Amino acid sequence: MDLHPENQEPTPRKSRRKYSSWPIAFIAILVTTVLAGAWFLFSPGIQTPDSRIETVTPADISTEKPPESQKHHQPEQVEDEEPPLLNLPSDAEENTQVIAPLEMTPQQQCDQLAEKLLPFFDHLDGELYIKEFKLNQPILQYFNKLTTKLLANPPVVTRESDDLYTILTNMAHFFRVIGPKNILLMKGILDRERDKIEDIAAELYQWTIVDQCNNDTFQMNAPLDQVYEYAGFFLNTMGGRSYLFRRDSRSRLLVNYYAILIVNLANKENMNRHGLDVREIIPRLIEEIEATNQLIYKEDYIDRLLELQEKYQ
Repeated sequence: MDLHPENQEPTPRKSRRKYSSWPIAFIAILVTTVLAGAWFLFSPGIQTPDSRIETVTPADISTEKPPESQKHHQPEQVEDEEPPLLNLPSDAEENTQVIAPLEMTPQQQCDQLAEKLLPFFDHLDGELYIKEFKLNQPILQYFNKLTTKLLANPPVVTRESDDLYTILTNMAHFFRVIGPKNILLMKGILDRERDKIEDIAAELYQWTIVDQCNNDTFQMNAPLDQVYEYAGFFLNTMGGRSYLFRRDSRSRLLVNYYAILIVNLANKENMNRHGLDVREIIPRLIEEIEATNQLIYKEDYIDRLLELQEKYQ
């Protein structure tokens, strides 16, 4: 988990990357994750020790320097309302994150992703800072329980400002649902695994979007309709934005990026029930990513966001 609209296809631009079998997530929780990866990326502002800085670049990501940055037109202002499902052009098969040759079945793609994700969680199980939390179970199993708990207790996405209680509840959402111990755990992982977070977030996102992805050795279930609630939370609510602004710039940009991808996928599947509109968010995120030096795959993110900007014009 990329697309051009079917109608009025823009003039092709030279690609900044080469593709192979490697996919382009935490967060999100991070998948999101963030999506799933994205959810694990946030917590109230608790400080943990600094850690090393990332320098990892997969061999299949092009190191060719990008062309000069171009100015992008801002989309027209959209009225502040909650429309029904957005009537958007249908998409071709998403192609930004290539996880396997087209002839591979979804289950084969899932198996390939599992082979990439499992070593990361095995690595975490062996880390001293993880052992200090005394989880008494493998961390993958522990994360699955946290994911299930978060999905079962979504935040408020619309009409948040109707009353002060809802605003305060949203602002303390993660603290309420998973508690301070787990917040410190996630914060520690983000601090100490900085060089791996972008890869893990990308692979978790792919795991989420592949149809019925399942594997006996890597079991994680994050349905799109439930992940969508967290995408809306980060993009559309005071509580979600307040979490992001208390985080480091890398985590904030990654979560916004994958949240936009999730809303785009929800549009494709006719599942954007809150009528979330990303037209104004995309150009702002492009500018922020262009200005940062914290992201390993910065140019890939910009490429994909430019495609979406053209799509939603």
